[in-house]
Amino acid sequence: MSANPEGKFESCISKGTKVSGKLNFKEPARIEGEAEGEITGDEILIAPGAIVTARIAAVRLTIGGQVTGEVVARERVELLPTARLRCSLTTPRLVLNEGAQFDGDCKMPRERFAA
Repeated sequence: MSANPEGKFESCISKGTKVSGKLNFKEPARIEGEAEGEITGDEILIAPGAIVTARIAAVRLTIGGQVTGEVVARERVELLPTARLRCSLTTPRLVLNEGAQFDGDCKMPRERFAA
C-alpha cells in the first residue's frame, strides 16, 4: 500500500486509542487502535492488532487487523496474513494472503463503482 512518497500516513489512530462515530479521512490513514461507526477515505490501512466494527467505504483498503461490519472498496482490498474479517465485502479486486481469515459474503463487480 503506497501512502505517500515517504511511506508515512497523514492520519493515525494509535494503539491504545478507541474512537467511535463518523470518520472521514482525506489523506492516507492508518488505524492501529479501536474504531467503530462509519469510516470513509481514499487509502486506509487497518494494522495488525486493530479492532474495527464499522461500515468502511474506501478506494483502496489494506486489512491486517480484525474487522466486523461492511466493507466497500472502489478499487482494491488486500487482506494481510493477520486479517480476521466477519463482514460483507464488495470490491472489484481482492488480494487474499495466506493466513487471512474471511467469514462473510463477497461481491466482486466487474467495473468500478461509486462507494
